[in-house]
Amino acid sequence: MTFPVDPTGAGPAGEVPVPSAASAESVPAPQAAQAPEPGAATAPGVAPAAATAAASATAPVAPVAAAAPVAAAVVAAAPAAEVAATPAKKRRGFRLRLPHPPLRSKRGLFIVGMLGASLAVAFTVGGVVAIQWTETADFCGRCHTMGPEMKAYKMSPHRDVSCAECHVEPGIQGWVKAKINGTKQLVEIITGSFPKPIPAPDHADLPSTGTTCVKCHDIGPLIANGGPIRLVLNNRYAKDEPNSLSTVATVVRPAGFGGSSNTKGVHWHIVSNVEYIRADPRAQKIDYVTFTGDDGAVEEYLASSQAQVATDVQPDIDRLKATETMRRMDCIDCHNRIGHGIPGVDQSIDSDISAGHISTALPFIKNEASNVLNTPFASTDDAHAAIDGIRDFYATDYPLVAQNEGAQIDSAIKALKVTYDLVATPDMRVTAATYPNNLGHQTAPGCFRCHDGAHYKVVDGALTNEAIPFGCATCHTFPQIGAQTSGVLIGQRPPTHDNRLWIFDHKTAISSVDPSKETCGACHTSTYCENCHSTKAVQVPHDNMIIDHAQVTREVGAQTCAYCHSPAYCSQCHGTDPVMPNQWPDATPEASPATGGASGSTNGAGGPAGRSAGGAGGSTNRSGGPGGSGSSGGSGGWAGPVLALRPWGSTVTP
Repeated sequence: MTFPVDPTGAGPAGEVPVPSAASAESVPAPQAAQAPEPGAATAPGVAPAAATAAASATAPVAPVAAAAPVAAAVVAAAPAAEVAATPAKKRRGFRLRLPHPPLRSKRGLFIVGMLGASLAVAFTVGGVVAIQWTETADFCGRCHTMGPEMKAYKMSPHRDVSCAECHVEPGIQGWVKAKINGTKQLVEIITGSFPKPIPAPDHADLPSTGTTCVKCHDIGPLIANGGPIRLVLNNRYAKDEPNSLSTVATVVRPAGFGGSSNTKGVHWHIVSNVEYIRADPRAQKIDYVTFTGDDGAVEEYLASSQAQVATDVQPDIDRLKATETMRRMDCIDCHNRIGHGIPGVDQSIDSDISAGHISTALPFIKNEASNVLNTPFASTDDAHAAIDGIRDFYATDYPLVAQNEGAQIDSAIKALKVTYDLVATPDMRVTAATYPNNLGHQTAPGCFRCHDGAHYKVVDGALTNEAIPFGCATCHTFPQIGAQTSGVLIGQRPPTHDNRLWIFDHKTAISSVDPSKETCGACHTSTYCENCHSTKAVQVPHDNMIIDHAQVTREVGAQTCAYCHSPAYCSQCHGTDPVMPNQWPDATPEASPATGGASGSTNGAGGPAGRSAGGAGGSTNRSGGPGGSGSSGGSGGWAGPVLALRPWGSTVTP
């Protein structure tokens, strides 16, 4: 069946005529509809597919046989037109599209290369800056475990020097070693397994002073003509009721200054081949010292405490070499806390008094302040509470002082809290005595580790009576102590003074204590003589000291002996017994009946009287050793420490 086709493609009522099924079966396969030309215009709002259908409908009318395919194409195009007319859904999110040339073009490759190079430079510069930051005090101090070191570092003369300049060896090997050690410390901090207090580094693990100290410090002026001369003046306040002031004056100068051209100053140690064996990483106990001269000759000195048989000490030396560490002496053996020095308690209190922060009008303020600051506390709050307790001390024992000097008490308490926060860190168990300072011998043994009168020269395998020089004049003049100081001597000594026994024999050469009436007045003033004559030191009879020094000590007191002798000198016979008064905070013994308490005075006040000293009278065999031979015998009781004489080199068990 055929029917005419409306030119618009719609029926009378706008409907599209549909051929019957029978007619459709007789029609051959339809051919593709002609799409409109590229430049052909379409009606507004008409989709391309609808336009195609419209174009097909306006084509010349084919025979009736071709009309069915055209109608089918129109029917198929209708849904497509509806889909095309549906607005597209907006894609969610934001996509940044940067205009760029084709990546495979020369221009594209150039831009990619520039971007890569910029990123590489940024990462390199950032990495270098980050690495440099990890070597500064700002980075190291961010760990709370470094609190004590950071406080000391900020007070030190090296506070502007970065940590790595002293603690990290130069070069990639030193850097890697430092980072591995830092990683280990980080793990300890994360796991809470870090030690308290943080131990000072072993000197062997630190860079050579040739790459650290001498990089900034010229040692030439330090050793020329024996080194510089320096006057040291300090105010010292006694722990008595009026807080008595004494001025201590001494001159650090080369040994033999003015006497010969072969002068040696304290810095002689670092330009000479001096080696030693130490028993601990901090080198607080030195057992063996050697000096190799320019001619290759070696001098050996052995601590008497390490000698088992004075006439044959080679086995003792071999034992020390096999079990302990040999090290060459350099700058940090004495300047071991130069970057992290914590001032001593007494030194800090004296400074506060001299600066006017603490008034000497407060009775016993030096003693009370020293007792509090030397006490270990669990926390800073506990320490501050104890310092506040000084106010209660005056309210109880000195009510008038508490009433009239309230402002001075408050000022002292404030200053002591500041001082405590500087010298102690309770959460890390650090006090002023935790890290010994080897510079000098005021707060730690320091110089006395070797210059103690107990390190004797070894000749042919046996000890002699020649010790490492230990007199005051070895490094400095005899200290002038008193309300006023006399002129300090730096010139050549008279020949009579070269006699080792001059300190005992000079009384036979002069007739008056007043030096102005003698030739002594050319160099000495009266205050120089008063340093000794105001004490009991001049009353000590030394003629038979080796056999009756126990009796003499009972009469004059151990403090009198301490004016000239160091604890190591007495320990040659007495071992670790507390013979001498406590000199250094870290050596303070626990309070006990035997020692009379940590704050015992000259005769160990506080300990029970009537203790027996001397023992049962066994002999002390020192044949061939320093001091010859002698015996000791027990005698009556006395107030003070219990002394036990024992064979040289033996171990004493309480």
